Amino acid sequence: MKNLKKHFNVFVFAAVLLGVQSLMANEGGVRAYYGDRTLDRVVVMDVENMTFIGDVYTVGVDPYPVDRAGSTDKLYATTRKSSSVDVIDMNTLALTGLIELPHYPRSAEAYNAKLGLQLISGANKPMASLIDVESDTVVASVGLDEELPVGDYGGSNATGHPFWFNKSMFALIDRPNRTIHLYKVKKRKSANGSKFKVKLLDSLTTPTAVHHFVVQKRSSKRNKRVYFALAEGSPASGVAPTVLKIKLTSRNKLRLVKETALSETDIEIMGSHHADMHPDGKHMYIGSREGNIFVLNTRNMKIVKKIPAGIGAGHTKFVPGKDLAIITNHNDTFLTIIDSKNHTWLKNVTVSGPQENGQILQSHTSYVDANEDYFYAFATDSGIFYELDLNTLEVNRTVDTGGTPLQGVFISQ
Repeated sequence: MKNLKKHFNVFVFAAVLLGVQSLMANEGGVRAYYGDRTLDRVVVMDVENMTFIGDVYTVGVDPYPVDRAGSTDKLYATTRKSSSVDVIDMNTLALTGLIELPHYPRSAEAYNAKLGLQLISGANKPMASLIDVESDTVVASVGLDEELPVGDYGGSNATGHPFWFNKSMFALIDRPNRTIHLYKVKKRKSANGSKFKVKLLDSLTTPTAVHHFVVQKRSSKRNKRVYFALAEGSPASGVAPTVLKIKLTSRNKLRLVKETALSETDIEIMGSHHADMHPDGKHMYIGSREGNIFVLNTRNMKIVKKIPAGIGAGHTKFVPGKDLAIITNHNDTFLTIIDSKNHTWLKNVTVSGPQENGQILQSHTSYVDANEDYFYAFATDSGIFYELDLNTLEVNRTVDTGGTPLQGVFISQ
């Protein structure tokens, strides 16, 4: 960390000297900011114009996700092999700070507007830190300050995605110990500024390590405190990926209501990365690494359909106005397009070449424009940003940025 701090001013000076700031005019439109772990940089794209604007080299090592710091004009570059987060001005592309952490950061997309806190989960330890986005300071850290191995599907990250249940309670997903911890935050004002008190309320054991939470449409009081969590499965232990239906009780306890396994066969080749709620608020799409999308009816918790996709089927981007679902296949060269009204396969669209740089073939994050005419994402291993025409279902334009941009955020300027 001392070396990072020592060289931080040098990085800032270099950014200014190279005129990086001038690359980012305050114009309208949408910008994409992606972490590139191969070249230790953040890549910036003008989405509508399909233009590579520039890049920012990080102080920390292995930038993976890039997230907006609350509603500010700052970005948090999550560098998963450094105990810090780089702070970047998203307008000027200048490095403006470095937030030191007691753990390597995993993800930082969970923001609590009421408290002004960004929740950052840990990569090497089952810990999480709360960041005051105005001052870029750590106000509290929780969890187990110890590096532990993870035996389930989903890699070595010690935690899952950070998640806020409501305005005062958050989850720490402890993957090595297959546990979800529920914490409550209280904000107290003092003469020296605001202080935060964090208390552990409850812990829930899960069948395998959990990746993230999915929220259902809040259409009634019945499902107001109901959440879904995706347990990734464990091929080595013979446990299938499962969707967990969890209730946050009135006494602030976590209760497992029901769990549904994606399959009872082929468990040794399965592993689930991500689940997404259908626009109808009833169904959920869950991708599995062997190349299938499982459709879950969240009301009766039954799998109603299995749709073929590509290897490493992961994220689903729904396009409600066109009844389409775009499936990111992390380990295949094509996207899978699904008719989301009838839950049927429509088409595979090639977006990537074969793996050459040791990274996944397709990025974790994507974007659909407001008119639902275009889908945007990266062919990560190829370093290609592409635009998919949602009317013709063909790739329309591409931009080669080099490197391997992997995960980021799309922000309207």
